[in-house]
Amino acid sequence: MPQITEDPAATARIITTQEGPVRGVISQRGQAFLGIPFAAPPVGERRFAPPAPAAAWQQVRDARNIGPACPQSGLLFTGDSAEDCLTLNVYAPHNAAEGTDLPVMVWLYGGALALGSNGQYDPSLLAERQGVIVVAPNYRVGALGFLAHPALRGPGEGNYGLLDQQAALKWVNRNIAAFGGSSTNITLFGESAGALSTCMHLLLPGSRGLFSRVILQSDSCAQPDTSLPLSQAEAGGRLMARELGCDDDQTALACLRAIPVKKLYQAASQRRGNGGKDGWAPMTGGDVLPKPPLQAFLAGEGAAVPVLIGSNRDEGRLFANFRAFGLGLVSRQGYEESVANALPGNTAAVLKQYDDIAAKSYYQAYADIVTDSHFACPVLTMHQLLGTQAPFYAYEFDDPDAPISLPRAPFTPAMGSYHAAEIAYVFQRPWALGDPGDFTPRQRALSERIQQAWGAFARTGRPNSAGQTAWEIFDGQRPYALSVRQAGYVEDFAARHRCTFWNARGY
Repeated sequence: MPQITEDPAATARIITTQEGPVRGVISQRGQAFLGIPFAAPPVGERRFAPPAPAAAWQQVRDARNIGPACPQSGLLFTGDSAEDCLTLNVYAPHNAAEGTDLPVMVWLYGGALALGSNGQYDPSLLAERQGVIVVAPNYRVGALGFLAHPALRGPGEGNYGLLDQQAALKWVNRNIAAFGGSSTNITLFGESAGALSTCMHLLLPGSRGLFSRVILQSDSCAQPDTSLPLSQAEAGGRLMARELGCDDDQTALACLRAIPVKKLYQAASQRRGNGGKDGWAPMTGGDVLPKPPLQAFLAGEGAAVPVLIGSNRDEGRLFANFRAFGLGLVSRQGYEESVANALPGNTAAVLKQYDDIAAKSYYQAYADIVTDSHFACPVLTMHQLLGTQAPFYAYEFDDPDAPISLPRAPFTPAMGSYHAAEIAYVFQRPWALGDPGDFTPRQRALSERIQQAWGAFARTGRPNSAGQTAWEIFDGQRPYALSVRQAGYVEDFAARHRCTFWNARGY
């Protein structure tokens, strides 16, 4: 729950949106308006359908409590969930008011498109300290957000979650001025699957003009497994439907809509996706994403907006840690199976490329493969695709001692700058994986630098702030490093992450 609502000095504030009035809270620590519907509940006939407009209301709606997450299951999810989940939270500085025209940041959460919610994050300090308004919507995940099937052909097939995000962006454009925000200065940002989604909105025709710039933290959308062709997505959907007892294509839609939601989100996707085997990813070839992202970017169809993109030096250690707890990296066979799960196609060349590391540690070899292929080297690919169209800034987050709340598998190295480690630095509030209360003075200073850079980018499209080393536009070879150990450029970024090898494989 955002700390602003715990402030005993907070008082009520009512704002009238185009859908109806909402009552949030305001204090000297900021403002919060929570659980606001931006679309109709996606239930009944609206399950497996694009989001519909929210019904208007006349009475003042209480907006002091976060709404439920969209249905999901997962190791890191323990909150309440419900299909009626398409709500968003608005966080504003204490002095925001209609007419202040503040920059707006719209946050899309990660979770492999299978889990996550806006309630896991508290952007209130980012909003207050950087003078921005942060909006955090929920969106459908797993089968509810990304199932494809011949019975679903038509509007939105395989991409309902992306359309939820787009509906939230449209809500922001319609309503944010009433909260003191600018509808012409909107930064879309996200981490992991949230960054993948943000990247997709650069291509969605229906998202064009809804935002001004993007921040991609630890993911993008042009590499394999970040989207799936219609034929593969529908084949997986058919298999999943049959496992659920919906065998007949003619009646599958009614059958899938009648299945208890828990049974639906617990079923395996029967396809590859973000995160590998049995994952989820947006579908290409339908009305939402007509072309694969790489093809669309190469055709010059991406929105020409400023981009801030980066990865963490030790991304893969989080995933290696999960594998190590399951004893998946103690043998050569387990290591090879882990790599095959993480990557599509024949992995023989990959295993050979990392034999020098595997000879010492299967754990570290797997972690490096995931880091380099999924996160680090795609930064270079995205620069090749977008770097000539608009300002392009890149970073590598490198804190070897980033706080982490998860236990570490026995006999494994420190987690370093693991996947999602930077989130605690961006928001400076506790969340599932890290608590900034554990920061050292050096880490707090690093967090201040990061937050200032994000705020500056939201205001101006440039991540430069007073008193900090100038952050140059990325030249394809020297991404800027955000690090407690160094404050300059990472000269060996491409070589260290073996990007010549990975870029030749389409990463």
